[in-house]
Amino acid sequence: MDPLHGLPPAPAWGQWTGLFGRSAIIAGVALFALAAVLWIVQKPKLARVSFYTAVASLFGAFASLLALFVGDQFQYEYVFGHSEAKAALIYKIAGIWTGQEGSFILWAITTAFFGALALRATKIYERWYGVMTAGFLSVLCAILAYESPFGLMKEAMQNGQSFVPPTGAGIPPTLFNYWVIIHPPTIFLGFGALIVPFSMACAAMLERNAKDWAPIVRPWTLAGMAILGLGVCMGGLWAYETLGWGGFWAWDPVENASFVPWLFLAALAHGLIVQITKGRMTGANLILGGLGFISFVYGTFLTRSGLLDDVSNHSFASMDRSALVILRFVLIALSAGFLGLYLWRGRALVSAAQPDTDEGMRREAFYRFGTLMLFLLGVVVALGMSWPVVTALRSGSGKRVEEILYHRVIIWFFVPAMLAMAVAPFVTWRTMSRRELIMRVANVFSLSLFITGMVLVALQGPDWGLAGSWNEMMNAPVGNGKLPAVPVVALLLLLCSFVAVSGLWRAIESARRANSSLGAFVAHFGFAVLIGGLIVSRGLERKEEIFVQAGNPGTTSLGYTLTFKDFSKPDMSDKDNKAIFEVTARDGSTFEARPGLYSVEQGGQPDWQVWPHIQRFAFHDVYFALHKPVTDIWEKPASFKPGETRLEGKVTVTYLKFLQEGTPGTPGAKFGGLFRFKVQERDGEPEKSYDAMPMMALTENGVQPEMAQVGPHLFAMMGRMDAATKAIDLRLMLQQPMYPVEIYTKPLTGLVWLGTGILSLGGFMAAFARRSRAARTSQAEAPETFPIEPDAPLPAPKSETPPRARQLRES
Repeated sequence: MDPLHGLPPAPAWGQWTGLFGRSAIIAGVALFALAAVLWIVQKPKLARVSFYTAVASLFGAFASLLALFVGDQFQYEYVFGHSEAKAALIYKIAGIWTGQEGSFILWAITTAFFGALALRATKIYERWYGVMTAGFLSVLCAILAYESPFGLMKEAMQNGQSFVPPTGAGIPPTLFNYWVIIHPPTIFLGFGALIVPFSMACAAMLERNAKDWAPIVRPWTLAGMAILGLGVCMGGLWAYETLGWGGFWAWDPVENASFVPWLFLAALAHGLIVQITKGRMTGANLILGGLGFISFVYGTFLTRSGLLDDVSNHSFASMDRSALVILRFVLIALSAGFLGLYLWRGRALVSAAQPDTDEGMRREAFYRFGTLMLFLLGVVVALGMSWPVVTALRSGSGKRVEEILYHRVIIWFFVPAMLAMAVAPFVTWRTMSRRELIMRVANVFSLSLFITGMVLVALQGPDWGLAGSWNEMMNAPVGNGKLPAVPVVALLLLLCSFVAVSGLWRAIESARRANSSLGAFVAHFGFAVLIGGLIVSRGLERKEEIFVQAGNPGTTSLGYTLTFKDFSKPDMSDKDNKAIFEVTARDGSTFEARPGLYSVEQGGQPDWQVWPHIQRFAFHDVYFALHKPVTDIWEKPASFKPGETRLEGKVTVTYLKFLQEGTPGTPGAKFGGLFRFKVQERDGEPEKSYDAMPMMALTENGVQPEMAQVGPHLFAMMGRMDAATKAIDLRLMLQQPMYPVEIYTKPLTGLVWLGTGILSLGGFMAAFARRSRAARTSQAEAPETFPIEPDAPLPAPKSETPPRARQLRES
């Protein structure tokens, strides 16, 4: 039978839309390359026209793909694989970036967006900025030309005519969540912003001017850091709500591929402050400007190459071979080219700079130290991200770095960085004594100590707080020893409180003075709140696993009793299906937990998809992670020979004799065995013995198993039989499925959400403030400008500035 019989032919608009999308990508390759050449030969007006036309072409390709998804044009292979007719409109749109080709086009348009947006601000750096940005976008378009989302399905074509299947495969089940709508566009905006510091760093070296690039690139660095940071946090929140392991961050290599660029971007943002204010860190900033972008291209290569398939929960499908070759070439060219450019031009620019040479305890020293810690954190995490590749090259199989090792290493950089973040806002740019600094931060630290103590006192009483955590231990940062969890968490919480109070204190002072650093202090406050929430919710979490059956509730030592009630949908393949549990707390209060549970067919077998239920309270979460239902008592069928007695699991099985009914080979014939099962149904009770006869029956539809009841709770089912020895494979199954549920109590998880919001707000405030200042500076045609940073010493007539006023200006 013709598989395409009855399918409607593809509409003309769908064919033309796909053709336009393919053509737009090819045009992007040519136009971006042309723009780069025109900038090289110093034809800036023509270069801009070509560049902006290429950007429009790229957005046109994205619009074409959007139209195909919304219009259910399933004759296209990519649309068929990532959308379905019954999906809501918003999920059809989200389907665009759930696959490899779509995520690449999303990366391309966000890079083009930031590349075009920043172009006007580049001033004297436009030429080489344009060459770098346009050149990279041309390569991205070339990858999309090889691995195009506009390819037609061969199975849906006949005699040159395309036909439209009624529906597609839909979004992969593991991604079907509201976070798939908002997280990828957000984080790819952050990835797109990485092009600006990279191209500007290259342009600064090629123009032999590493001074004027810093104030230009600073607002774009802050904006990229804010957006990418928000995207990384969103990824953690998505993992918390869907993956069912009770945490926000697992140090997965794919997670780190986003985190490493953010660390380098954060280091650059702080290094630029020193360069703008004091004229130092020129070389470090040039390197950091390129590292964020190059590290992301490297992470993209790792995730798309298939190298992380065996070690990551998030790895993507392998790329088209030709596209992967292009990406590998780009990575090598970027890394080698940037390093060569720095050795050729960058080092000379650094040696030519004449920075301020004051020594002593100054804010500059703290910024430099903080920048170094962020850089080293990025290097350490990048090494951990790369370790699966290193081990695969050495032994043939990749091995990821475990979470415990990350924590043991990172703590040595995290603690000093947080201390610098807490103290630096109170250090002036001029040299100050240690005693003066202590006097400035004494009140802040005292308030931090008080807040930490109050939090610990508040956590002392509830079951979900410190009550069950005093005996918990955690790994020491050195050796194989253990440390008590509560004191360690308390010290880390004090550190976060110190940073939070410091940031809030300085934010209030800045708001009173309308200081442009307000956003930075708000961001520091939000970061401390976020990290404090992560530390407490993970460090003081309590966890227990129970098994629940219909009519057989499970009780935990955490004080919760779970009773399975029913399913919310009659169809277990319905993606909206929930398993409904009634939860009774220790105090008698009740609520419903509704973790998701549905099945999809994979290779003819049900593949269970589960996601957790989170019961949120004011100061803690109760997290229910449901796992796939358990029906088999044994992990795999057990084979028994006639007369054999064996303990299998906790059940003693005896194969008493082989049974046969009817004439072999004719309908109605049966064969099987008589088995005796000795089962201990409850702990402490004696074993009970049950005889059962699992059989196979020959029917008109083939051989069908007949299950035999084993006591009140079990069934036995026969599998394969060896005709020569009469050995039978046996499965022992529960009559009622058993539902494994992991229950976590997680204190202060709300701080993670709150901190994410405050951190993002502060980042955008800082970016907007610096962008506004840069715009005002570019409009003013003063012959000379001075860096106006908070607490920076401003030039003033010596005789007209009273000492007290000068002191206030420096404090």
